[in-house]
Amino acid sequence: MKADIPSGAIDGRAARLSAVAFGTFGTGLVLAGVISIATGIPRQAYNLAPLGGPAEVGRRLGEISPLVAAALAAVVVAAIVLMLATRRLRPLVAASELIVLGAAIEVCVLGASGRIGYAADGSVLLAGIFCLTGGVSVLAAGLLAALVPE
Repeated sequence: MKADIPSGAIDGRAARLSAVAFGTFGTGLVLAGVISIATGIPRQAYNLAPLGGPAEVGRRLGEISPLVAAALAAVVVAAIVLMLATRRLRPLVAASELIVLGAAIEVCVLGASGRIGYAADGSVLLAGIFCLTGGVSVLAAGLLAALVPE
């Protein structure tokens, strides 16, 4: 038995939920990666000493600015995803913002990859991969939000 629901409503709902899920997941990955890199827990980055505390952020802002920018972009992604989920933001506007923020995260992390791409022992640093994966997830959220009918 088929329900009397227009086919576009189901597709739009699924695209919205998928965009929210990808955006939320991406935000979490980026923030977890940035926190891991900044604190050096569980492994220290190759060419970036962990922060000793909040007071060091101001002194080393030039050194950690790509991480700060990626973290701020992730916080903005969280707000956009919340507005998309509660229907307070039009899907096409959310899509364009999520695509730009995802690209910004990718550029920031890739730009700092020489410093944060590898652990001190020379192996690949998983926190950097988390950040990159989170940025791609935010890009996917933007593309999915573009599929939501207005």
